[in-house]
Amino acid sequence: METKRISPKREAPGSVEQIRREHKKIRERMGASQVQELSGAICRTLLMEEWYGTAEVLFGYYPLGNEVDCRPFLDGAFKAGKRVALPRTGADCRMDFYEVPSLEHLVEGRFHVLEPAADCPLIEPGDGVVLVPGVAFDKKGNRYGYGKGYYDRYFARFPAAKRMALAYGHQMEEALETLATDVKMHRIYTEQGCYRCGED
Repeated sequence: METKRISPKREAPGSVEQIRREHKKIRERMGASQVQELSGAICRTLLMEEWYGTAEVLFGYYPLGNEVDCRPFLDGAFKAGKRVALPRTGADCRMDFYEVPSLEHLVEGRFHVLEPAADCPLIEPGDGVVLVPGVAFDKKGNRYGYGKGYYDRYFARFPAAKRMALAYGHQMEEALETLATDVKMHRIYTEQGCYRCGED
């Protein structure tokens, strides 16, 4: 499958936002069947990873738009008897994870994203696996999200968590400019394979 690679102009003012816009456009043009096919390939890879077998709790996310759909993976985790937690965001750019009994136990939250219902218990990751969506990534583990810093702030609070990003191959850049507050991913999973970016 041929993928389109963006070559951002790093010298241009606002280049970070330019990269975000371009990658969002590419992702928005994906058809439902392509999202399902590529997401399915990524989920199958996750199920074969060594950390999946030992994990008691998995920290996932509910996909927004054409983000990599990790729901098949999370459904498999439920069936395997594992616990699953999803994020809920607040007005102060704080994010926390809450354990859910199923993916049906969700309500619409901020940004029209489905989030755990109010009766779901708070749960912290410790050194557990957190699946991370994003807009653009590079092979060193750098990530551009939507610019609000939810995940960066969360991982600053829980630095021991294993940061596992999910992305399509066309979301990978050669290099991204980052800030000191940006947190790198440990691994990035795409339909083309896994990039190991740091100790995990």
